[in-house]
Amino acid sequence: MKTLVTGGTGFIGSHVVDFLLDNNHAVRIVSRRPNMPERLKGKEVEFFQGNLENTGSVIDAMEGVDVFFHIGEIKNITKGASEKNIKLVKHIAENLGTKKIKRFVFISSLTAAGIPSSIPASEDTAPEIILEDHYTAYKRKGEEIVTRSSDAEHVIIRPAPVYGPGSRYLGRLIDAIRMIGPIGFPFIGNAKNLAPFIYIKDLARAICLAGLRPEAAGQIFNLTDGMRHSWSDFLSIIAKMLGKKMRIVSLTPAFFRIPGIFFDTFSGIVGFDFDINHYLTFLSKDIYFDNSKARDLLEWLPEYTLANGVQEMVNEYSRHL
Repeated sequence: MKTLVTGGTGFIGSHVVDFLLDNNHAVRIVSRRPNMPERLKGKEVEFFQGNLENTGSVIDAMEGVDVFFHIGEIKNITKGASEKNIKLVKHIAENLGTKKIKRFVFISSLTAAGIPSSIPASEDTAPEIILEDHYTAYKRKGEEIVTRSSDAEHVIIRPAPVYGPGSRYLGRLIDAIRMIGPIGFPFIGNAKNLAPFIYIKDLARAICLAGLRPEAAGQIFNLTDGMRHSWSDFLSIIAKMLGKKMRIVSLTPAFFRIPGIFFDTFSGIVGFDFDINHYLTFLSKDIYFDNSKARDLLEWLPEYTLANGVQEMVNEYSRHL
């Protein structure tokens, strides 16, 4: 298959590109970079100079492509950026037919599913709480645009929080655990609640299968590893791999409610939407999604346990210290 990947040099996209290449698919990457990364040289990769803020360049990159994986996004830190991302998805959807794209895979977020009203939750579980931050609002609106388009098959992937080699944000978390884990790592709640995670290589494989398997057409997948583990498990395994002790300092969510209301109100005035109070609930409540739909339609199951995935992540991070 001839595939197009936005965000192909980023955390998730680079792993998707690797999986596609390993399975003999041709890949075109839209990137602002003038040169191809060294690791991709000599492989069946076309480096297409483009910019997600330049909609025309993305539309041009769609020419002659069978499957389009839209993973990249304009950095979503303001309402304006969120609106630009929505506009880009709208223009892509409008050109799927003219560019003869067979399947469009949109990478959304598990936050678009909201905080489920019951667990184990599935793709059909009604949310108890809908998150209203600008990032989730973009993902939710993007899903609406994609599902309304009839010019190509579509698949929507909602990943749980993703961990693994290559994430600069998780590198900061590892640093924090290394420095203050033994002293006391602050966390909203007791960190014993069920938390959704997915390892990057498992996610990349699922994304690729979503683009290729006929049964995936028209479907939404809430992608987690389907395992029952907590935030405490995740943080403690990182500490163990670092050879550190882990002490979690529990902070009650109620302590942050009033400041959170003020911050959300003020941030809305200056062009941000963080929805802090609902994210406090997300961090402190049991969140567990079943992955049986991905298992049945994608014939996908995670290959990594939390411990194995964290070990790869910490090992890769340590090599770059």
